[in-house]
Amino acid sequence: MNKTGKPVIQIRDLKVHFPVFGGVFLGKVAEVKAVDGISFDLLEGETLGLVGESGCGKTTVGRAIINILRSTAPDVIVGGEVLFHTDNGTVDVANMNKRRMRHYRSMVQMIFQDPYASLNPRLTVARIVEEPLLIHTKMNKAQREERIGWLLEKVGLDPEQAQRYPHEFSGGQRQRIGIARALATNPKVIIADEPVSALDVSIQAQVINQLQDLQDELGLTFLFIAHDLSVVEHISQRIEVMYLGHIVEIGPSDMVYNDPRHPYTKALLSAVPLPDPKGAAGRQRIILTGDVPTPLHKPSGCPFRTRCPIAKPICAEHLPPLEDHGGGRLVACPWVK
Repeated sequence: MNKTGKPVIQIRDLKVHFPVFGGVFLGKVAEVKAVDGISFDLLEGETLGLVGESGCGKTTVGRAIINILRSTAPDVIVGGEVLFHTDNGTVDVANMNKRRMRHYRSMVQMIFQDPYASLNPRLTVARIVEEPLLIHTKMNKAQREERIGWLLEKVGLDPEQAQRYPHEFSGGQRQRIGIARALATNPKVIIADEPVSALDVSIQAQVINQLQDLQDELGLTFLFIAHDLSVVEHISQRIEVMYLGHIVEIGPSDMVYNDPRHPYTKALLSAVPLPDPKGAAGRQRIILTGDVPTPLHKPSGCPFRTRCPIAKPICAEHLPPLEDHGGGRLVACPWVK
């Protein structure tokens, strides 16, 4: 795998707000701040894990990177930059229209969370995998058929199954079809949005190992979105922890997993089950008090302060910046060392 350490995608002050309409005249009455000013780099050849509770904005970040939010929510407000470094220069894909984005979409693909909902049940596997080739390449029919067979073999499926329909496959096999579709156009970056959360544990391991093998062979860069920290620690070189639309900690996966600094990261990791009962007995379970605030009405200052065990009154006044703790670790809390 080619790891250069150079950024392939740079997120700068990304904001994604969904307006809420109401009243007699259905005017805008509020905004859901799903992502509220985050910045990070995705390095070439790496797997960057993005973790957090449901509703923290992880999936929204992935969809902002591939610029499909406006297609699903026309009123969405997207701010900041998503800088994609290509061989022909750097472009901001967050502010592109559909026509301009089409050229770059083949370079950044997505594996969706639900293998049952992300495949068209009316199309055969061959047609599903062929669709990106029809849109983004000039291959003739014979070349497309050869490419489809090669892709299915790469993800561990029999090319003879290409004429079957999605309902004839198991969940793990369907997710492999989704992976083959994502690989069809030789992308540089793949956004994997909780690709194993809907699968059995035994199948999860197979799909994750498959993704790692493909990354090594094809030199792919992954943004791996998940809520299971043990899965992310296994596959990622770096981990980012999100809470309520903000990044609270970034660092090498072994650092974040074995020595978390931010109070939220500590609580999140304390909930991960350990296979060794002796190890579990020596780890303190952190129970957070209070409910998760809604992104519609966020707390002032630090978004975690209403549940934080070390919060101070000043935490309500300012949003803490990410501070360098050495070794590539950044933590958004002034009270941890």
